[in-house]
Amino acid sequence: MKIYWDKGIVIDVKGSTLCLDPQTANSRYQNILISHAHKDHTAGFSALKPKKYATHQTVEIYEAYSGRKVTNVKRLKYGEKVRIEDFEVTAYNSGHILGSAMFKIETEEETIVYTGDLNCVNTLVTKAATPFRCDVLIIEATYGKPDLVFPKREKVYRWIVEWVLRKIKEKKVPVFYVYPIGKSQEIIKVLNEFTRVEVAVHPAIERVNRVYRRQAINLKTHQTKPRNGFVAVYPNYTYNRPKSRNEEAVFATGWAIKYKDKEKAFPLSSHADFYQLLRFVEKAKPKTVYTVFGYNQNLAYSIRRKLGIDAKPIPPKKFG
Repeated sequence: MKIYWDKGIVIDVKGSTLCLDPQTANSRYQNILISHAHKDHTAGFSALKPKKYATHQTVEIYEAYSGRKVTNVKRLKYGEKVRIEDFEVTAYNSGHILGSAMFKIETEEETIVYTGDLNCVNTLVTKAATPFRCDVLIIEATYGKPDLVFPKREKVYRWIVEWVLRKIKEKKVPVFYVYPIGKSQEIIKVLNEFTRVEVAVHPAIERVNRVYRRQAINLKTHQTKPRNGFVAVYPNYTYNRPKSRNEEAVFATGWAIKYKDKEKAFPLSSHADFYQLLRFVEKAKPKTVYTVFGYNQNLAYSIRRKLGIDAKPIPPKKFG
């Protein structure tokens, strides 16, 4: 068995190959797995020839947000096992956003788990990922350094609510600039659950909200521009839009734990932090770990040192 990076994560067993989360639409591989609907993981949906595999929620969110239809795709349910060449593949919840999946890949000799982007705590819109035993674990390392540790989520929710109510009392219009998929819906749910403030959203976010509602996640919103008496949730890429003088902008990202100005961003992440990643590895009890994305070198070192498990960043493909 070979595992390597070739514009995506490739598993090769005796000539049978899978490519996980390819970073290009020009993938050379015939079968690709897409873990979730964030833009940095969905290039494979644009590939014409390969057979694509993703959860039905991931496909729906991608189509709603991008306005493009996905062809030649197998829509998976959590717990459903499919045969792909010499592999048996099962998708499980990874806790990251609606429909996000980690994949268990069974071969004749070993069981491999690829986490995709991973979240290990419950949120108002997702359930935590559950680790399970495997021989080989391929795990994301976005927050794979010891100083990247998040406060409790309930505490961050309280900070968000207190900030919004304070700004409205000051006659400001609070505007969150966040990822339109996943983070937006969590912020909206926080505001719906713990305040009576009306929520205005950008049309791109509302397209994704409709998919969440079809999954019985009720989100109460209005498609209107930010105005007095409302709190607004807008995509982070619209931050440079013209703003009124009474708008108060804020971000929500895990990287806020490193920011000095705590009024500008809330440390809310849909990823596991450093210690959550370590606990996930410990419970999975793999023989070998490959780290990918983010602080892959740091996380691999910590896994070796703290858990005594063979761990290394995923190697590049060797040609020739």
